[in-house]
Amino acid sequence: MTELTEGRLDLAFISLPGRPPVGVRVRELTSVPLDLVVRRDHALAARRDVAISELADESFVDFPLGYGNRAVTDQAFAAAGLDRHVTIEIADITAGTDFVRHGLGVALLPRVVPVPDEELAMVRVTGADLDWPISLATAAGRASGAAAQALERVARRYLDANS
Repeated sequence: MTELTEGRLDLAFISLPGRPPVGVRVRELTSVPLDLVVRRDHALAARRDVAISELADESFVDFPLGYGNRAVTDQAFAAAGLDRHVTIEIADITAGTDFVRHGLGVALLPRVVPVPDEELAMVRVTGADLDWPISLATAAGRASGAAAQALERVARRYLDANS
């Protein structure tokens, strides 16, 4: 965010839940629900949905601290008063599905990830706010240039056409 506030970037796509940092204006473009991804032989695989309280004893594959989807997940468990055990941290969604596929844990991944296959199942989680926001950030107090405004319009049109 420093790049925005110092004028080195005109805009950035971000995925941070909660209040934006000081000096940054955020406009939400969309949000994507995070669903539980499990192996087909997992006890929860046949379920349509699962309460977040039922996930407290699971071992999770998740993104490192500082990633927006990790923050959403951590906040959801904290709001439910639950501890969560992250056994493996990954920086790639595909790696997350591979680790789940090999039985190394379960994961909360964006619904847009093409997951359900012969080895994996997706289960909706209830009782928690697991919406991962995707936003456009600009410096507060500084007008966006023509190129930044054009990119925002293109992003909004794309999202509107594909939602």
